Amino acid sequence: MERLQKIIASRGYCSRRQAEVLMTQGRVKVNGQVVTELGSSFDDNVEISINNKPLLKVAQKVYYLFNKPRLVLTTMHDPKDRPTVADYFRDSKIRVFPVGRLDYDVSGALIMTNDGEFANFVMHPKYEFRKTYQALCKGSVSKAQIKQLVNGVVIDDDYKTKAIYANLIKYDAKYDESIMELTIAEGRKHHVKKMLIAADIYLKKLKRTQIEFLEINDIEVGKFRELKTHEVKQFYGIYNSLSKRGKR
Repeated sequence: MERLQKIIASRGYCSRRQAEVLMTQGRVKVNGQVVTELGSSFDDNVEISINNKPLLKVAQKVYYLFNKPRLVLTTMHDPKDRPTVADYFRDSKIRVFPVGRLDYDVSGALIMTNDGEFANFVMHPKYEFRKTYQALCKGSVSKAQIKQLVNGVVIDDDYKTKAIYANLIKYDAKYDESIMELTIAEGRKHHVKKMLIAADIYLKKLKRTQIEFLEINDIEVGKFRELKTHEVKQFYGIYNSLSKRGKR
């Protein structure tokens, strides 16, 4: 017997956490009956439907690294009919979903998959996978502000967070703009934006350039590439090696 949200994730519809949301919204049925209790367990072969559509087992698991454009929602459906990441995967025969989120006005690296267990693993806060961002900022970002980000700033009233790495890449005097880079291992809503505000840095544009070892350098905006088998395994390898050594 398995928890229903885990079965949904294993069938590639979404992550476990997203499955729990669907359940609480009354959108999941088992053998024709709505199930909202998160502790409900069933046999792996149980008949499941979501939004009254049958949910079958995944025949093939796929993993993509997508370079999300700005002004695109990280969701597979939007009631207001705004652009979503699903628009870029319409030709895919296999339904995929985003791993985690990337703000509407933020571009860059986003993993798309139909492997709910992998998605749950990558998104889980305790594993602290690193994400690197490049920020276009107004004015000259000072060394003191960079140091502040590394030493730690307070966001959400009382939550202290720090960048693992932060650096000023360049300052353009002509346009009075700075380009800086920072790496974090957390993922609260608008996390990087709040950190920059806390350091009194005026953000103009933000891009996620890297998720751990996965870089989007060679991927055009709006395009994606399939992850190699060893890249998927490497995510589990990162966590296993950290567990043996202790947290980085």
